[in-house]
Amino acid sequence: GAAKCFYGFVGFDCVATTGEEAKNPKRDIPISIIVSLIIIFLAYFGGATVITLMWPYYLQDADAPLPYVFGEVGLSLVKWIVSLGAVFALCTNMLGCLFPIPRILYAMGNDKLLFHSLAKINPKTHTPLLAILLGGGFSGIMAAMFNLDQLIDMMSIGTLLAYTIVAVCVLV
Repeated sequence: GAAKCFYGFVGFDCVATTGEEAKNPKRDIPISIIVSLIIIFLAYFGGATVITLMWPYYLQDADAPLPYVFGEVGLSLVKWIVSLGAVFALCTNMLGCLFPIPRILYAMGNDKLLFHSLAKINPKTHTPLLAILLGGGFSGIMAAMFNLDQLIDMMSIGTLLAYTIVAVCVLV
């Protein structure tokens, strides 16, 4: 339910992990977070509005509503374009989800909260190679063990828990 709706908005916090690379982080990071949330909201709201106006919600396919509706109204080419777009969207979503993991592992290794070897920079690539390999490997194992719904549930619960802990810490 609500946790799966929340999944669409997860990822805006990745911008904060790139603070060292921003030219003016005090100005650029808040603007990028707000703009990304507005774009996400408009995309989801627009898509939901269009699909609901095209076809009654109780007749839509719960697993793939957009391709189903376009197929039902006779737009089979659009149905396949939307299906292909969904595959590409999953790939970019995966990139967005994996993007902050090496940075977080590097920072935690650098602060000695995890193994210090996670903070070692590869001299050839100038990246924290071990953090990248561990983060990608763990993500791959999780993807092989669980289906998409379970992964979305785990990610949403973990993210909501992290946001709740941060909010409580701000109050305390």
